Amino acid sequence: MIEKEKQKLLKKFADQSDKLFELGIIRTDSFTGEIGEYVASILFSLKNTERVTRAIDGIDKNGKKYQVKAKVVETDKLSYGIGNLDITEIDYLVIVYFDLYYTPKKVIRIHSTQLPKGKVNISNKFLNSIEYDIFEKSDIKIPKSKQIEITKFGQYYELLRKNKIIRSRRIVGDLGEFYACQYLNLKLNENKNEKGVDAIDKNGIKYEVKTRRVYESGRRTGKTRRLNNLVGKSSEILVVVVLDRGFNCAGMWTIPMKNISNPKSAHLQIVNTTQGVKNIVKSKIDWLY
Repeated sequence: MIEKEKQKLLKKFADQSDKLFELGIIRTDSFTGEIGEYVASILFSLKNTERVTRAIDGIDKNGKKYQVKAKVVETDKLSYGIGNLDITEIDYLVIVYFDLYYTPKKVIRIHSTQLPKGKVNISNKFLNSIEYDIFEKSDIKIPKSKQIEITKFGQYYELLRKNKIIRSRRIVGDLGEFYACQYLNLKLNENKNEKGVDAIDKNGIKYEVKTRRVYESGRRTGKTRRLNNLVGKSSEILVVVVLDRGFNCAGMWTIPMKNISNPKSAHLQIVNTTQGVKNIVKSKIDWLY
């Protein structure tokens, strides 16, 4: 189990993320992307979309459509690899660069006519070959009261990393892997080129871990949660982990990957119905017994 001090830190982080939600800064657990969209909405006076299409994150007063990406960086390098870019759906691509504590460092805006379709690698070389707009820290006017709360959120994030609770900006996924390794005696897979394999046991059996934060809130209805992209994985076992509002483990199951129906977009309730499922941590969620 996670030590009490780490549990307290996770609770503080959870409380602060809820505060950002209440302030209208984030809408989901995709924290970096959501804060990036908030910054872009202020800088370009964007109206948030209802996510009818994944490509469009905001629309300006002239009807121009924006896709927003965000990245936390420790240097001034503007490198960023972006895949599946549909330039036919948008007018502008915006990239927001943050420091470790989510203070905006730079924002660049690129018109879709300057972009290739599909995959693009944003680099100094690429930027030198196109026309684009760049906005410095002084150009970005975030309300001070909200920036204070965003910075506090970033400080908690860094504390989680320094205490080795998480490894990246994927806090939900990182915590799921942490709990899976702890309960199942697994070792994290350090081969980043081996997709779909998050951990390995002492016998060499490969595991993929899928984690969802499940609780009823203004963000979502818990029973709508799905486990996507389980197609073509080399892992033999799927580990499903659910977290509660405080990022504690609220249930864990192992499922033979070959037994999963609809692996492209499986409903979370496969933990109730799939042949060969094993309940590792008893669920605290009534519809996932």
